[in-house]
Amino acid sequence: MLVYRYDQVESTQDLAKDYLKNKNKKIAAFVAQSQTNGYGKQGRFFYSPAQTGIYFSIAFPNFEIVQDKINLLTPCIATYVVDVPRKFYPQKDFRLKWVNDIFLENKKVAGILPEYENNSLIIGVGINVTTHNFPEGIKFKAEYISDTFFEHKKMTNELLQAVELASKNYGQVQFMEQYRQLSWLIGKKVNLKLGKKEVMGVVKAIDDAGKLVIFTDNQIKRFSSGEVTKVELP
Repeated sequence: MLVYRYDQVESTQDLAKDYLKNKNKKIAAFVAQSQTNGYGKQGRFFYSPAQTGIYFSIAFPNFEIVQDKINLLTPCIATYVVDVPRKFYPQKDFRLKWVNDIFLENKKVAGILPEYENNSLIIGVGINVTTHNFPEGIKFKAEYISDTFFEHKKMTNELLQAVELASKNYGQVQFMEQYRQLSWLIGKKVNLKLGKKEVMGVVKAIDDAGKLVIFTDNQIKRFSSGEVTKVELP
């Protein structure tokens, strides 16, 4: 894997896209100390101040997705990625919010953004390691991991390896057991947004196809997409 490192960029995700437009063949990672226009799911701004977080995107040229396993890709990446902060901070209780977020103490501490275009895959990862003083619009839902110094390069390198490994192993369903064990949603009442529709119910499971299993309207329903917009905490 080629690794390009920067002090500041607009967006590592955009750098990865530009790299793919140039028909490059090798897997390449773009790592930045800060981003001025980092973004996550649905283009939402991802706060990326200098020296306090880990922000990178990996470009996988000509990535063939196994169509019947496509819903497993993001959960697999999340499972492999969360293992890294769990190793560095074993006392912390990291959780996974279906399908692409890492939570700590009921707040988001990291996000994973997969984008597939022109037969290529880009995986973006942003983690709030020691980030404080979040902007007004997100401080009620954002969290950070630690107050102390962290080994940025070592942790980043392990995360890069984890994402690359997950991109090869997502078709093997064994990881789903760990994904379920770390789930932040199972057993909770949630609102799931599906376009203009919304489903309310209790999350019963996440099945081996990566689908969210919700008990709603007195029946079990399975969802392969959507966004959990509200979670009722105990």
